[in-house]
Amino acid sequence: MSTLKKVLLGVILLTAVAVSGVHFFDLPHIAKAETNAAPPFTVTDMNGQTVSLASLKGKPVFLNFWATWCPPCVGEMPDIQRMYAKYGDKVHFVIVNIDGTKPDVTAFMENHAFSFPVALDTNGSAASAYAVQAIPTSYIIDADSNVVDSHIGALSAGDMESFVTSAFKNLKQKKKKRLLCSRFFYHALFI
Repeated sequence: MSTLKKVLLGVILLTAVAVSGVHFFDLPHIAKAETNAAPPFTVTDMNGQTVSLASLKGKPVFLNFWATWCPPCVGEMPDIQRMYAKYGDKVHFVIVNIDGTKPDVTAFMENHAFSFPVALDTNGSAASAYAVQAIPTSYIIDADSNVVDSHIGALSAGDMESFVTSAFKNLKQKKKKRLLCSRFFYHALFI
């Protein structure tokens, strides 16, 4: 490969990396990486008890922001209920309503017969900490309080299962794959 082609390929790859990294740099504390510490949050559960990220250590956390008036949010709730029934003993489920009142959210949960835990973000601090700009928005946080993955929009049943179980995956394998990929691109550009 000629030097000109190598340089052109390098410029194209660097441009692609720079463009794809724009979102990463906008939200550095919630980007998809195993070592990103999850922002602390505090919400109030339906019994009036405070729930904080610090109180949830030891198990992964499925964190979901939603509203009762949001059709995609309501649409994924049956799948959240199934995941809660399946993984509720292995994963903390923190399903955060961003704008409802306690009576409205209680009535919603009772009308739909959902039993997963719901919390209220009455002052918007949790949604702000996670830079929530659209709902539903979900995060999976590992047992060490690191953000493993995030998703904007409703999750299908299969995607939700993969999303929830991603907290259990061996993080060393992911790091090894990234290292191999980095070496491949280095090799392609400079050798």
